[in-house]
Amino acid sequence: MSAVLNFPTQPSALNLIKARDEAAKQHAAAGLFFPVGCQPLSELTGMPDRGLQAVVRKDTNTVLAVHGQRYSLIKNSEVYERVDAAIRESDVLDTNGMEIVDSIAYEGGRSIRSYIFPEHKISIGRGRRDVTNLRLNVINSYDGSTNLRINMGGYRLVCANGMVVGTDVSNYVARHTSGFKVDEVKQRVAASVENFVTMGNQWRKWSKEPCSDEKAIGLISEFARGSLAMNNKLFDIWMNESKTLGKTMWAFFNALTYWSTHAEIKEASIPNAPAIVLEREARVSRFLGNPLIKAAA
Repeated sequence: MSAVLNFPTQPSALNLIKARDEAAKQHAAAGLFFPVGCQPLSELTGMPDRGLQAVVRKDTNTVLAVHGQRYSLIKNSEVYERVDAAIRESDVLDTNGMEIVDSIAYEGGRSIRSYIFPEHKISIGRGRRDVTNLRLNVINSYDGSTNLRINMGGYRLVCANGMVVGTDVSNYVARHTSGFKVDEVKQRVAASVENFVTMGNQWRKWSKEPCSDEKAIGLISEFARGSLAMNNKLFDIWMNESKTLGKTMWAFFNALTYWSTHAEIKEASIPNAPAIVLEREARVSRFLGNPLIKAAA
């Protein structure tokens, strides 16, 4: 079945939206394990390709990317079956009640599987009702947008925020040109539990660290990098979070994670929302290493 859509000569905006949404549903319906393979680019173009190869999604005949000779295709089935086995065989991860959430973006060019572990949780605040569960994201791409990645973070239940951590904590990256080392994945998965506890201790410190409106405004300005619209949006989120959590660094951190998870996405980009949220989370994660954050906390 081809992903090519035939529009009327002068399609209305409504027809375009419906067609786009239908294409997005078609690509998402197959989940993560749609058929994919590599073909010499010359087979598709009839022209010399100097060794280039195309990654083709076979159920929709969609070319997801063009790569060089060294590219080695790591299929989603291989990635996620091995990671799943490593997680279930782990001696340190409690998988009781584990939730798995799958999503794709860019017509299948990027795939994301999130594992959420309710038995691994951080509780913060009075009554310990503010609970964040351990979350592992496993990202694989066919379009060259990212290497195979596994990163550790959290999932805050009260607001469904994706809680990010610093970029140097329990992250695993494997190039498609160098192979997929399962033993390294097991080591990283094991380390994620210990590092999650470490981050929980940091979050508890932030819940007691004051953050005035003036301090928050300075941090927001640094994060927004000159964008007035983002600056205003983040300040509004900060005001809402600080009403609930108090004027603390924990509230400021949650303002950032609320933005990364829930901020509006342009209509045309909605089919790629999972990847956009990950990119936002990566931006927040990088910001945690900013000297202003370290000085404020």
